[in-house]
Amino acid sequence: MNLNATALTARLLGVALLLSVPACTVGPDYVRPEIPASAAFRELTGPYKGSPSLAANWWSVFQDGELNALEAAALKANLDLRAALARVGQARALSDIANAGFWPALSANPSLTRNRSSDTIAPPSRTQTSYAVPLELSYELDVWGRVRRLSESADEATKYSASEFAVVLQTVEANVAQNYFNLRGLDTQAAMLTKSLALYQHQVELVSKQVKAGLVPKTDLLQAMTQVEATAGQLSEVQRQRINIEHALAVLTGRAPVELSIPAKPLTTIVPIVPAGLPSELLGRRPDVAAAEHQLIAANADIGQAKANYYPRLTLTGSAGFATIDASKVVSWESRVWSIGPSLNIPLFQGGKLDASLEGAKQRYEESLAGYRTAVLNALRETEDILNDLSNRAGAAESQARMVASARETARLVEMQYRSGLTPYYQLMDAQRTLLSAELAAAQIQNLRLNSTVSLVKAIGGGWNADDQPKLEAK
Repeated sequence: MNLNATALTARLLGVALLLSVPACTVGPDYVRPEIPASAAFRELTGPYKGSPSLAANWWSVFQDGELNALEAAALKANLDLRAALARVGQARALSDIANAGFWPALSANPSLTRNRSSDTIAPPSRTQTSYAVPLELSYELDVWGRVRRLSESADEATKYSASEFAVVLQTVEANVAQNYFNLRGLDTQAAMLTKSLALYQHQVELVSKQVKAGLVPKTDLLQAMTQVEATAGQLSEVQRQRINIEHALAVLTGRAPVELSIPAKPLTTIVPIVPAGLPSELLGRRPDVAAAEHQLIAANADIGQAKANYYPRLTLTGSAGFATIDASKVVSWESRVWSIGPSLNIPLFQGGKLDASLEGAKQRYEESLAGYRTAVLNALRETEDILNDLSNRAGAAESQARMVASARETARLVEMQYRSGLTPYYQLMDAQRTLLSAELAAAQIQNLRLNSTVSLVKAIGGGWNADDQPKLEAK
C-alpha cells in the first residue's frame, strides 16, 4: 500500500466511524428562568416615563465640558478597567482552549535513540542508533456532546467576563461623574462660606467700633467673632473634603494625586430628566444581570458535561512517518511506518467520582440560579430606590428654594432692625446663620439630585449594550 492509499484509508475509516455513531448532546438545554416583573415601576413619576435612549457617552446629557474631559481620561487610563479587560482576555484564551477540542491534535515527535542489547538475553550484544520522524494524530469523537458542553461553558464564561467588564466600566464612569458633582457642590458651598465669612469679618469691624464708642455691649463683639470662627471652620472642612475628592478623581483617571488640579467653580449644572423605561426592559440592559445569566448558562452546560462523563469516550489515533537505524535512510520510502485505530475509554468504576461531579454541577447551577434571581431583584430594587430619591428630592429642592428666599428676606429685615437699634445682635446672627444653613442645604440637595441622576443612568444600564465588545485604548 502506498502512502496516498494509507492516508485515504485513514480518512475513510474516520468518516465511517463518525457516520456509524449517532452524535447527541446529553444534559439539559438552557431555558431562561421566569422572573416575575411588574408592568411599571411603582415609584415612576411623570417626568421619568418613557424608554431611555442613552449613548455610550451618557454623561454628555449634563453638558459639562470638564466632566466630559474627566470621563475621557478615565476611559483611557483607569487601572480597574485595564484589569477587567485583562480578565476578559484570559477568559477568551480559556474559551479558545476549550474550542480546540473540536479539532484533531497533530504533533511531530522526531527522536534519536541509541541503545545496547544485553549479552545475557540475546548474545551477541549490539549497540545501535534508531531514528524516527513520526506525525501523530489524535481526535476525540464528540459522540455524547462532552466537548460541545465544555465549549458552551467556556464561551459563556467569556461572556460573563465581558459583562463584568461592563459592570466595572459603568462603575468607573458613574464614580467619575458623582465625584465631579461632589467637587462642584463643595465649590458652591465654599463660595457661600467665603462670602459669608467676608460679611461676618466686616461686621466684627463695625461692632468693634460700636463697642469702643459704647453703643453696644462687648458680648455683641464676642458673638460676632464666634460667628467668624465657626464659619472659617466650616470653610476649612469643605476645603479638606474637596482636596480628597480631587485625589479620588486623579486615581480614577489613572494619575497620581499630585498630577491633577481642578480649578474651583460653583455648581451650575441643571438636573436632566432621564426616562427609566419598564422593568422588563431593565433586565436586558443591566450588565450585572447579564453576567449572572451567563454564569447560569455555563453552570447548566457543566451539568451536561458531567453527564457525558458517564458515557464511553471514543478517540481516533493515528501515526505516520519514518523509522530506521540507518541515518542515510531517515526519510527514505522504505523506512515509512504508519498505524491507525480507534480507542475506547469506558468508565466502569470511578469510586463515586462521576456521581459526585454531577451532583456538584447541579448544586453550582442552583447557586447560579439563586444569584441570577438576586441580581434581577436587586436591579429592580435599585431602580425603584433611585426613582423614589429623585421624586422626593425634586420636591425637597422646591421647598428649600422657598426657604432660602424666606431666610434671605428675614436676614435683610433683621439687619435693618439691628442697625436701627430695634433688635439685639444675636437675632441678626441667628438670621444670618439660618440663611447660610439654608443656602448650603440647597446646594447639597442640588448635588444629591445630580448624583441620583447618575445612579439612575447606571441602574437602568445606560451606555451599555449586550452586543458591545470590551475595548480600551492602549497606553
